[in-house]
Amino acid sequence: MYPASPRLVQPLRLAGPGDQRLITGPLAESPGWSRARSPDGGVRFTSSCRTAVITGSGPPGSPVTWNVHGYTSTGAEPLWRAVFSSGTPAEITAAFTTVLVDGLRSGHRDYLHGGPHHLPRTPASVLADCGWQPAQGPKGFHDQVAPDGSAVYRHRVGHQPADAEVAGLSPPTWSMLAGTPQHPFWRADFTIGVPFYPLVRAALAFSSPEPVERLPASPARLPPAPARRPHACPPPGPAVPAAAMPTTGGARRR
Repeated sequence: MYPASPRLVQPLRLAGPGDQRLITGPLAESPGWSRARSPDGGVRFTSSCRTAVITGSGPPGSPVTWNVHGYTSTGAEPLWRAVFSSGTPAEITAAFTTVLVDGLRSGHRDYLHGGPHHLPRTPASVLADCGWQPAQGPKGFHDQVAPDGSAVYRHRVGHQPADAEVAGLSPPTWSMLAGTPQHPFWRADFTIGVPFYPLVRAALAFSSPEPVERLPASPARLPPAPARRPHACPPPGPAVPAAAMPTTGGARRR
Protein backbone atom coordinates (compact mmCIF):
# COMPACT_ATOMS: atom_id res chain seq x y z
CA MET A 1 0.00 0.00 0.00
CA TYR A 2 1.40 3.37 -0.98
CA PRO A 3 1.92 5.94 1.80
CA ALA A 4 -0.56 8.80 1.90
CA SER A 5 0.49 11.87 -0.04
CA PRO A 6 0.45 15.32 1.55
CA ARG A 7 -2.32 17.66 0.56
CA LEU A 8 -2.49 21.44 0.67
CA VAL A 9 -4.59 22.96 3.44
CA GLN A 10 -5.35 26.64 3.95
CA PRO A 11 -5.23 28.88 5.81
CA LEU A 12 -2.34 27.81 8.01
CA ARG A 13 -4.20 28.53 11.25
CA LEU A 14 -6.75 25.79 10.41
CA ALA A 15 -4.30 23.24 9.04
CA GLY A 16 -3.84 21.16 12.20
CA PRO A 17 -0.70 20.50 14.29
CA GLY A 18 1.66 19.44 11.52
CA ASP A 19 5.25 18.28 11.96
CA GLN A 20 6.65 19.07 15.41
CA ARG A 21 10.17 18.73 14.01
CA LEU A 22 9.70 22.26 12.68
CA ILE A 23 9.99 23.29 16.34
CA THR A 24 12.47 20.77 17.70
CA GLY A 25 14.86 20.77 14.72
CA PRO A 26 16.10 24.37 15.02
CA LEU A 27 16.25 24.04 18.82
CA ALA A 28 18.36 20.88 18.63
CA GLU A 29 20.73 22.56 16.19
CA SER A 30 21.12 25.82 18.13
CA PRO A 31 24.59 26.15 19.72
CA GLY A 32 24.54 26.22 23.50
CA TRP A 33 20.98 24.98 23.96
CA SER A 34 20.70 21.86 26.09
CA ARG A 35 18.07 19.15 25.68
CA ALA A 36 16.60 17.04 28.47
CA ARG A 37 13.56 14.91 29.17
CA SER A 38 10.78 16.62 31.12
CA PRO A 39 9.08 14.82 34.05
CA ASP A 40 6.00 13.97 31.96
CA GLY A 41 8.05 12.35 29.21
CA GLY A 42 8.23 15.43 27.00
CA VAL A 43 11.29 17.40 25.97
CA ARG A 44 12.86 20.51 27.46
CA PHE A 45 15.29 22.89 25.77
CA THR A 46 17.25 25.41 27.84
CA SER A 47 19.29 28.31 26.48
CA SER A 48 22.97 28.58 27.35
CA CYS A 49 22.28 31.84 29.23
CA ARG A 50 19.49 30.10 31.19
CA THR A 51 17.07 32.93 30.41
CA ALA A 52 14.73 30.88 28.20
CA VAL A 53 13.24 27.40 28.62
CA ILE A 54 11.06 25.77 25.94
CA THR A 55 9.16 22.65 26.98
CA GLY A 56 7.04 20.28 24.93
CA SER A 57 4.76 18.34 27.26
CA GLY A 58 3.66 14.77 26.77
CA PRO A 59 5.34 11.52 25.70
CA PRO A 60 6.37 10.90 22.07
CA GLY A 61 3.44 10.45 19.72
CA SER A 62 0.96 12.30 21.95
CA PRO A 63 -0.46 15.80 21.32
CA VAL A 64 2.14 18.37 22.35
CA THR A 65 1.61 21.58 24.29
CA TRP A 66 4.57 23.95 24.10
CA ASN A 67 5.43 26.22 27.05
CA VAL A 68 8.01 28.97 26.73
CA HIS A 69 9.30 30.73 29.85
CA GLY A 70 11.60 33.73 30.03
CA TYR A 71 13.83 34.50 33.02
CA THR A 72 16.10 37.34 34.07
CA SER A 73 18.65 34.94 35.57
CA THR A 74 19.14 31.33 36.66
CA GLY A 75 16.91 30.41 39.60
CA ALA A 76 14.68 33.48 39.26
CA GLU A 77 10.91 33.35 38.93
CA PRO A 78 9.66 33.41 35.32
CA LEU A 79 9.44 36.90 33.89
CA TRP A 80 7.03 35.94 31.10
CA ARG A 81 5.30 32.92 29.58
CA ALA A 82 3.92 31.81 26.22
CA VAL A 83 1.78 28.68 25.79
CA PHE A 84 0.81 26.99 22.52
CA SER A 85 -1.91 24.38 22.97
CA SER A 86 -1.67 20.91 21.43
CA GLY A 87 -3.62 21.78 18.28
CA THR A 88 -1.46 24.77 17.34
CA PRO A 89 0.07 24.45 13.85
CA ALA A 90 3.78 23.74 14.27
CA GLU A 91 4.60 26.55 11.84
CA ILE A 92 3.09 29.13 14.23
CA THR A 93 4.87 27.79 17.30
CA ALA A 94 8.13 27.54 15.34
CA ALA A 95 7.74 31.11 14.10
CA PHE A 96 7.87 32.22 17.74
CA THR A 97 10.53 29.86 19.09
CA THR A 98 12.97 29.99 16.17
CA VAL A 99 13.21 33.77 16.06
CA LEU A 100 13.43 33.91 19.88
CA VAL A 101 16.43 31.58 19.77
CA ASP A 102 18.08 33.76 17.15
CA GLY A 103 17.37 36.93 19.14
CA LEU A 104 18.94 35.57 22.31
CA ARG A 105 22.29 35.35 20.53
CA SER A 106 22.54 39.15 20.60
CA GLY A 107 20.65 39.68 23.85
CA HIS A 108 17.68 40.74 21.67
CA ARG A 109 19.64 43.77 20.34
CA ASP A 110 19.45 42.65 16.70
CA TYR A 111 15.66 42.82 16.91
CA LEU A 112 15.26 46.10 18.75
CA HIS A 113 15.06 49.54 17.15
CA GLY A 114 18.18 50.11 15.12
CA GLY A 115 19.00 46.40 14.88
CA PRO A 116 19.38 44.66 11.51
CA HIS A 117 16.23 42.55 12.02
CA HIS A 118 13.99 45.19 13.59
CA LEU A 119 10.49 45.23 12.15
CA PRO A 120 8.44 48.31 13.17
CA ARG A 121 5.15 46.47 13.43
CA THR A 122 2.89 45.11 16.15
CA PRO A 123 0.70 42.00 16.05
CA ALA A 124 -2.34 44.26 15.75
CA SER A 125 -0.88 46.15 12.77
CA VAL A 126 0.15 42.87 11.09
CA LEU A 127 -3.41 41.59 11.35
CA ALA A 128 -4.98 44.91 10.31
CA ASP A 129 -2.83 44.87 7.17
CA CYS A 130 -4.33 41.45 6.38
CA GLY A 131 -7.89 42.70 6.74
CA TRP A 132 -8.61 41.61 10.32
CA GLN A 133 -11.35 43.80 11.76
CA PRO A 134 -11.71 45.19 15.30
CA ALA A 135 -14.57 43.74 17.31
CA GLN A 136 -15.91 44.04 20.81
CA GLY A 137 -14.64 41.16 22.93
CA PRO A 138 -15.66 40.15 26.43
CA LYS A 139 -15.51 42.86 29.05
CA GLY A 140 -11.91 43.93 29.50
CA PHE A 141 -10.76 42.63 26.10
CA HIS A 142 -10.41 43.96 22.56
CA ASP A 143 -10.69 41.53 19.64
CA GLN A 144 -9.54 41.47 16.02
CA VAL A 145 -11.41 38.99 13.84
CA ALA A 146 -10.07 37.26 10.72
CA PRO A 147 -11.74 38.19 7.40
CA ASP A 148 -13.25 34.70 7.15
CA GLY A 149 -14.33 34.68 10.80
CA SER A 150 -12.14 31.66 11.53
CA ALA A 151 -9.93 33.18 14.24
CA VAL A 152 -9.60 35.93 16.82
CA TYR A 153 -6.65 37.85 18.19
CA ARG A 154 -7.54 39.01 21.72
CA HIS A 155 -5.85 41.79 23.68
CA ARG A 156 -6.55 42.34 27.36
CA VAL A 157 -6.89 45.96 28.45
CA GLY A 158 -6.18 47.27 31.93
CA HIS A 159 -3.55 46.36 34.48
CA GLN A 160 -3.09 43.17 36.47
CA PRO A 161 -0.09 41.82 38.42
CA ALA A 162 2.46 40.29 36.06
CA ASP A 163 3.34 37.45 38.44
CA ALA A 164 -0.31 36.35 38.65
CA GLU A 165 -0.52 36.38 34.86
CA VAL A 166 2.64 34.30 34.44
CA ALA A 167 1.35 31.83 37.05
CA GLY A 168 -1.88 31.43 35.08
CA LEU A 169 -4.00 32.97 37.84
CA SER A 170 -5.28 35.79 35.63
CA PRO A 171 -6.01 36.08 31.89
CA PRO A 172 -3.08 36.53 29.48
CA THR A 173 -2.42 39.88 27.84
CA TRP A 174 -2.56 38.48 24.30
CA SER A 175 -4.24 35.38 22.86
CA MET A 176 -4.56 33.79 19.43
CA LEU A 177 -7.74 31.71 19.10
CA ALA A 178 -8.54 29.54 16.06
CA GLY A 179 -12.19 28.64 15.66
CA THR A 180 -14.83 30.15 17.91
CA PRO A 181 -13.45 31.99 20.97
CA GLN A 182 -15.70 29.91 23.26
CA HIS A 183 -14.47 26.57 21.85
CA PRO A 184 -11.24 27.13 19.91
CA PHE A 185 -9.51 24.35 18.02
CA TRP A 186 -6.31 25.66 19.54
CA ARG A 187 -5.07 28.72 21.36
CA ALA A 188 -1.80 30.45 22.10
CA ASP A 189 -1.49 32.74 25.12
CA PHE A 190 1.17 35.35 25.86
CA THR A 191 1.75 37.25 29.09
CA ILE A 192 2.99 40.78 29.53
CA GLY A 193 6.77 40.90 29.15
CA VAL A 194 6.91 38.53 26.17
CA PRO A 195 9.48 39.91 23.68
CA PHE A 196 7.50 41.53 20.90
CA TYR A 197 9.59 40.38 17.96
CA PRO A 198 8.70 36.65 18.24
CA LEU A 199 5.09 37.61 18.95
CA VAL A 200 4.99 39.62 15.72
CA ARG A 201 6.52 36.67 13.86
CA ALA A 202 3.81 34.38 15.27
CA ALA A 203 1.16 36.91 14.19
CA LEU A 204 2.53 36.85 10.64
CA ALA A 205 2.11 33.06 10.57
CA PHE A 206 -1.29 33.22 12.31
CA SER A 207 -2.63 35.58 9.64
CA SER A 208 -1.05 33.85 6.65
CA PRO A 209 -3.58 32.82 3.97
CA GLU A 210 -1.02 30.59 2.24
CA PRO A 211 -1.58 26.81 2.05
CA VAL A 212 0.68 24.33 3.84
CA GLU A 213 1.20 20.60 3.34
CA ARG A 214 -0.53 18.13 5.64
CA LEU A 215 -0.94 14.37 5.54
CA PRO A 216 -4.57 13.26 5.34
CA ALA A 217 -6.12 12.81 8.78
CA SER A 218 -9.40 11.67 10.19
CA PRO A 219 -12.12 14.21 9.29
CA ALA A 220 -13.07 14.29 12.97
CA ARG A 221 -9.66 15.79 13.75
CA LEU A 222 -9.83 18.48 11.09
CA PRO A 223 -11.58 21.77 11.90
CA PRO A 224 -14.42 22.71 9.56
CA ALA A 225 -13.38 25.16 6.88
CA PRO A 226 -15.52 28.31 6.94
CA ALA A 227 -16.37 30.21 3.78
CA ARG A 228 -13.25 32.21 3.01
CA ARG A 229 -13.19 35.84 2.01
CA PRO A 230 -9.76 36.16 0.39
CA HIS A 231 -7.56 39.01 1.49
CA ALA A 232 -4.00 39.42 0.33
CA CYS A 233 -1.53 40.17 3.09
CA PRO A 234 1.33 42.57 2.32
CA PRO A 235 4.87 41.18 2.09
CA PRO A 236 6.14 40.22 5.57
CA GLY A 237 9.29 42.32 5.29
CA PRO A 238 12.73 40.96 6.22
CA ALA A 239 13.38 37.22 6.04
CA VAL A 240 13.51 37.10 9.83
CA PRO A 241 11.13 39.86 10.95
CA ALA A 242 11.02 41.13 14.50
CA ALA A 243 9.88 44.10 16.52
CA ALA A 244 10.87 45.85 19.70
CA MET A 245 10.25 44.21 23.04
CA PRO A 246 7.35 45.65 25.03
CA THR A 247 8.02 47.31 28.34
CA THR A 248 6.76 45.57 31.46
CA GLY A 249 4.90 48.65 32.57
CA GLY A 250 3.21 51.74 31.16
CA ALA A 251 1.33 51.76 27.89
CA ARG A 252 0.88 48.34 26.36
CA ARG A 253 1.13 47.65 22.69
CA ARG A 254 -1.29 45.42 20.83
